[in-house]
Amino acid sequence: MPGQSQLDSIFYVASKRLMRVRATTWQPAGDTLITTTDWRANGKRSGLNISSGVKKHQEHLAFDTEGRTRRKTVSERGKEISAECYSETGASVPCAEYQYVEKMPVYPGGHQALLAYIGSSVRYPKEALKKRNYGVVHLTFVVDETGHVSYARVKKGVSPELDAEALRVISGLARFEPGQQNGEAVPVFFTVPVTFAIR
Repeated sequence: MPGQSQLDSIFYVASKRLMRVRATTWQPAGDTLITTTDWRANGKRSGLNISSGVKKHQEHLAFDTEGRTRRKTVSERGKEISAECYSETGASVPCAEYQYVEKMPVYPGGHQALLAYIGSSVRYPKEALKKRNYGVVHLTFVVDETGHVSYARVKKGVSPELDAEALRVISGLARFEPGQQNGEAVPVFFTVPVTFAIR
């Protein structure tokens, strides 16, 4: 169409899920319409987000695991101005009955058990001791839908020896109870510091 340009269908795959981002820019106003669609591993949509960049208008639809619309929200400039919620049968219900629930992954025994495991598992590398290397290695990893740790990497390192040891320790973590959004297991990113100190 005259006066518009379009970037169509950028697909992302993230932990067995598919996201499609479609951007359309209207000229000469320069406003951008971005449509983002998320699908679950079972092929059902989990969300549809339509937003205009300049005016900051946004509409979002949330779907349950069967692909049924459960919530529709409209926002202006980042502030929600209306919300409609639906039951499993599609009937309108008060949004207080449909709550968006997030649950972070839980390590067996809790956060203190996670820290205790890291503290008891770290073995100071001899080469790092010789060089008197010390500090905090920051690692990121994903707890996937099954609770397993994957994609561990160094976000902020100290030295090759200490970075490798921190990765070794994280690779041995026990299986987490997976994180959830609205009762559905989802992948969650974590950042964990591993401290190396010479006494």
